[in-house]
Amino acid sequence: MFQQTPLGQHLVIEDRIFVNAKDKHDTEMEKIKEVIIRESERQPTWGELLPKCFISLELEFASLTKRNIPLITLEHLKKINSLQPIRPLSEDELKVFLKFQHSIGKLLYFEELKLDDRIVLSPTLLIDAFKSIVTDRRFCKGDRNREEIWDAMGMKGVVFKQAIYEVWKRKKYAKFNKEKDYLLAVMTHLDILVEPKRYDSSRTRIPADFYYVASMVRAIDDSGYLQSAGIIKRNIALAFESSSLMIPPALSFRFISYCLSVWAVKTYGENNKDMLFHRSGVFTIDPSLDMYILCEDDKISVRLVHTRTNTLIMRDLASSINECLTSALEKISQLYIRTSSDQNHTSDASFVTSVCCNSPDKPCILPFENLAYVDKIWKCPAHGIEHPIHIIKSWIPGKQEENECEPGCPVTNEEFLKELPSDLHLRRLSLMYSSNDVRELAIHLGLSTTDVNMTVDTGDQALWNFEVFRRCRDSKAVTFKDIKRKIAALGKGNIHTLCKVNICNETLTEPGSFNRISSLVKGDFIGYDREPEKWDVVTTEEHIDRLVSLVGNKSLPFLIELGMDFHTWERISHKQIERDLVRLNKDILEEWSNKFCRMHSLKPTLRTIAQSFSNIGKNVKIVENALLDLF
Repeated sequence: MFQQTPLGQHLVIEDRIFVNAKDKHDTEMEKIKEVIIRESERQPTWGELLPKCFISLELEFASLTKRNIPLITLEHLKKINSLQPIRPLSEDELKVFLKFQHSIGKLLYFEELKLDDRIVLSPTLLIDAFKSIVTDRRFCKGDRNREEIWDAMGMKGVVFKQAIYEVWKRKKYAKFNKEKDYLLAVMTHLDILVEPKRYDSSRTRIPADFYYVASMVRAIDDSGYLQSAGIIKRNIALAFESSSLMIPPALSFRFISYCLSVWAVKTYGENNKDMLFHRSGVFTIDPSLDMYILCEDDKISVRLVHTRTNTLIMRDLASSINECLTSALEKISQLYIRTSSDQNHTSDASFVTSVCCNSPDKPCILPFENLAYVDKIWKCPAHGIEHPIHIIKSWIPGKQEENECEPGCPVTNEEFLKELPSDLHLRRLSLMYSSNDVRELAIHLGLSTTDVNMTVDTGDQALWNFEVFRRCRDSKAVTFKDIKRKIAALGKGNIHTLCKVNICNETLTEPGSFNRISSLVKGDFIGYDREPEKWDVVTTEEHIDRLVSLVGNKSLPFLIELGMDFHTWERISHKQIERDLVRLNKDILEEWSNKFCRMHSLKPTLRTIAQSFSNIGKNVKIVENALLDLF
């Protein structure tokens, strides 16, 4: 079936094994077990050394699983650990142990609020719980409640919470009912079930009475949305094409579920029908902008559709959405990378991003790298539609414009020059130089070559630059004056280079004498003083939910622009076992709103958020558009 096709590389088992899965005594079962063991030995982690102190806990877990105890509390684990005869693990070692066991799939542990007090020793518990709700209809036959659940999921992709509770009340599902809140929270965390966002009159989140289940939706899009008037001139589109020429349906469902967790489903037509379909859906970005997602076998298409014209789609908004969707696909596709024993196949789960033409009917594709060869207009070959380059480049972040130095800049002020740079200053400085320049500056500022080389390189140049500068400041007490001298001595700019790293908003400065100099800083707030009743509003949970996807991959700069330090970043980002930009940005905004501002007696206003968007190079108009109907 797969000979001489790109799909052949997905077959990792060469044996032909015919197993009767209904017969546990089938002789072929032994053969397939042998093959599984053989494949296990080919895994990249096979043969890696493990700490001996992990062994006793692994044996304890195996014993609990054999006694049909699939889930324990964190307190129970700590008690087990304290009774170990050789040496109990420290609290930090215990967390490392849990994260490692989670990463190799032996248990489930999530270091998230409301989830970090339980450990699932048998991951099949979650699978069985999900199967009790979502399964093939033939397994529901004769069970009226489950048949009704299945029909509702098939038509609208929803399952009501009360229906789940009714099923789990039965004796057969008692083990699920006992831990129902935790199990449902985990399924929500993993985007298996998606709880729609609902708010009360104060814009605080309140629970909904149902979940979306993207994998169960069977409805076909017959809305005519993509055939509506002027659609070609109202949209821009991109495509994520799989390098393996095949996208597993499970990946498509996870991606749709991710979108459901971030954006609201659009209602459309005379009957206000939910625009959620089989492997596709339409989501509301803001009152004037929708996002159409279509998952096909070989690519995922994303269209931003404006109510009037695509020229009004803001570049920063489109690029931020692109960053969030790219991050989500990377995270989801890691499942397929981790399950491949042949590391040469790791690229099979990757995606190539391309621009699509505006036609919704078999759109033409132009890879991002080819945009450099387009002058002003790209005319798609199949439809002859002319696409202005500045519009189709909206998916790509633009470069931040440099401001000119103004009279009275702080670099001529001795009081300013005595100060140690904050994380915010260092973050801005890190954006102005190449890694080679930063290496040279750091060594001249007193950091050893060894310390520079030991700085972890994640592939993010700005992040590496920032970390090197931070080490300089923390270990050598480097001041603005020191930086100014070395910049001039090495020919890396003049004294006014430091103007570009100065702060734009007094409320973001750290305590100390520098507050008195902040009035010297360039750039007034972005004209929103005209509407204090709008921008001085205290941030609500609904505001946060609307804004998290707009930050894109600027999470660290955004955190620092809000006034928080690098240690806060380390704590927040460390919690995430898997990379998820939207969740990370949500954690940052909630940390700032609920803890940082309260600790420093600051008012967590939309004005500060908008200013931070501006300072990381985002157009603050995207904030206004996202919140337009909330003002």
